[in-house]
Amino acid sequence: MGKRSVHGGKKMSEIEVRALKEDEYELWDDLVERSPHATVTHKLDWLKIIEKHTNSKLYLFAGYLGNEIVAAIPFFYRKRHFIRTLSSPVDGAMIQNLGPIIPDYDTLKQDKREFYFREFQKGLDESINNGLKPNIISIATPPNHLDARPYVWNNYQVVPKYNYIKDIKDLDEVWEGFKKQLRKNIRNAEKAGLVVEEGGSEEYNFIIRSLSNRLDEQDVDFPTSKEYLLDLFNAFYPKNLKVFIAKLNGEPITGIIATAYRDKLSIWVGATQVDLKGIYPVDLIQWKIIEWGNKNGYRYCEILGANMPSISYFKSRYNFDLEIYFNIKKADMMTSGIIKSFQVIKGLMNRIRER
Repeated sequence: MGKRSVHGGKKMSEIEVRALKEDEYELWDDLVERSPHATVTHKLDWLKIIEKHTNSKLYLFAGYLGNEIVAAIPFFYRKRHFIRTLSSPVDGAMIQNLGPIIPDYDTLKQDKREFYFREFQKGLDESINNGLKPNIISIATPPNHLDARPYVWNNYQVVPKYNYIKDIKDLDEVWEGFKKQLRKNIRNAEKAGLVVEEGGSEEYNFIIRSLSNRLDEQDVDFPTSKEYLLDLFNAFYPKNLKVFIAKLNGEPITGIIATAYRDKLSIWVGATQVDLKGIYPVDLIQWKIIEWGNKNGYRYCEILGANMPSISYFKSRYNFDLEIYFNIKKADMMTSGIIKSFQVIKGLMNRIRER
């Protein structure tokens, strides 16, 4: 394994990439734990739950240099009609990031980091093009995995995306960094009698129902199944899923589900707005999550998704730092043509409706 060779005039990867067999899956979580960019959604139990509920097939690709795994990526394979897709993550999983992991990345010198990632991506393309032959490949990299060059060099489309993140070790500094109006909103919510508590199964389900109802009001389909979210709760609560609920006069009104992994809390699902004149419960909840994280040993708080002007305006009031990740995509010529034709037709139909 890992020998240099030439195929069709092009040097093949020095790293051999293949899909792990199911009896090798026990290797996976150790790779995740050793990879600084990995998220809780990389864990094998989460990946298997995604596979169960998204009509997809999980593949765990590992890159070998000799007998050592130096990089890996989870993919979900789907075939719909004549289109084969490999996604990391897959639609319907309600997760924003997945993508590649490199064990012990922080301890590697820069030349090793680049060698492993460059050769892994080259080998990955060789492996999947010789095997699954997808028409579309899509990847959303883990946050702060800064090097997207191997994708560019292998003819992928690369689009930078952003989250917000903040070191919450110094609560006074975090509070003073908030926009003045945000601090006022938090104080007013507390004066109005709102309290924020940790929740369990009942509160978790309340948040899911609230989000589903809000989407129904907007005539938007819920992005996943309730059973998927229930399986995640059963597998990851309370260690990696935290539930925070805002109550008024003892009654729940809105809440947030956060993921907790290593030293980071990530605000994930919920935060539905409620009609309380002049009172903003979500502002209070997010502050209480930050306080809770500080008191319970977490170093960072992450607010996912800062990619739409209206949403980023709301989230920027916390004055967190930007955190980059990349959306990566490649489609073969036939599929690209079909997608472009569909987009043109969709645009024409929308203009016709607007007349």
